[in-house]
Amino acid sequence: MEDHLDRLGVPPSDRRKLESMGITRLEQLAILTPEKLGLGRGKGSTLIRRARNILAHENIRDLKVMPDLIRVQVREVSRPVVSSVLSVIGVYDAPPGAASLEEQGSVLEIRRRNRAFDRIVEAARIEQEILNGRAEEESRHRPMTEEETRDFARNRAFDGFWRTVFEDITGNQVMKQALAVSLFSTFEEPVHTLVIGEPGSSKTLAKEIVERTFGNLTTVGANTTRAGLVINMATGEMGALAYSDRRVVLVDEMDKIPEGDIEHCYELLSNGRCSVHSAKIHEEIESRFIMMAFANPASQVFREAPLRDIPLPPLLMSRFALIVKTETIDKQRRLALFRQKFYGGGELEDRPSFYDQWVEMARAHQPPLTASSEAVDAYLGEVNELVEEHYHTGLRRDLRMGDYIRRIPQAIARASFGEVTDEVLATAKNILYASVDSWR
Repeated sequence: MEDHLDRLGVPPSDRRKLESMGITRLEQLAILTPEKLGLGRGKGSTLIRRARNILAHENIRDLKVMPDLIRVQVREVSRPVVSSVLSVIGVYDAPPGAASLEEQGSVLEIRRRNRAFDRIVEAARIEQEILNGRAEEESRHRPMTEEETRDFARNRAFDGFWRTVFEDITGNQVMKQALAVSLFSTFEEPVHTLVIGEPGSSKTLAKEIVERTFGNLTTVGANTTRAGLVINMATGEMGALAYSDRRVVLVDEMDKIPEGDIEHCYELLSNGRCSVHSAKIHEEIESRFIMMAFANPASQVFREAPLRDIPLPPLLMSRFALIVKTETIDKQRRLALFRQKFYGGGELEDRPSFYDQWVEMARAHQPPLTASSEAVDAYLGEVNELVEEHYHTGLRRDLRMGDYIRRIPQAIARASFGEVTDEVLATAKNILYASVDSWR
């Protein structure tokens, strides 16, 4: 049962006095005067005004303020509600006879009677601004309906998603696209992404954006990475991945993963299962997740041949569908970022929950394949060229690309609850090629 006195912030001593008088509800306080309440004029006025403010804000559905008329639509017409509305719009603070009241169903009409009505209009406009602010705040956090989510997504699509979510990051388009693809992949068919960049690069900011915007995450810090993602070989304790079933996993400093733990990651990243056998643990782990990992180059900074600075073994690299090298930010783009940060704003800041809801709902969408056979053949042929070129490099593009080339366009199509069309295949191909080109 709702405790009305708790909502007023009544101290225990006053609470006992109110309860001894049989006053336990806001509606009872709203129709009293300080004299009738008997707690002293100052304290009584404060409690009554608080009760009226709460009741008014809960019951006012619409407020229109005109020079000679104030029209208030309420959820229900009752004596406590009417008293509360008249209180918050300043009728009780104006001289007697300044206004008249008429009830028209669920609408209260407060009309001008003399010049003192101007004081009521001024108070009503302040209340109108308060209500408008509350409505805007509630709109930001109100969950969208399924239809609203689909419309929201279709109006923005994949391109609008990654541009808005990562708008605080200058450049690094391929990284933004790759992380967006991962978010729209599914736990059954994940698109794991690995971002490798120098310390202090935009990869850290990207991780923070995902962390503060989306739910259902497991965040793995550098200390956990060093201890073991699947199993801590020193203690025998299970690692974070074992407890991340159907979650998005953000891994910091993937390059610090212990050598003995790497083999356990191979199958877990590939199919969501692995066997762990140590002196202390004999377990069959099943954990299906989407991983977005971040790592530093082997030399901490990239040298002339970036491929030589890949810090992970080729077999582990092959478990990531997209491997992106971060870009260096030049002076002009850095200043543009500073300018954007200074002025602030943006849709993601206003409606972060909408983007999380969009991703959660989109993962249930199974996009049909409507691309032409010619577009499919061209797409497969071009991806095959990537495999031939990078099978023996540190990027290790191998036969697992057979899964990735299907999952990536599906994720892109999910962003708009759409189909895998010729255009979606072209976008997927561009992201794949761009991710590889970032290493040239």
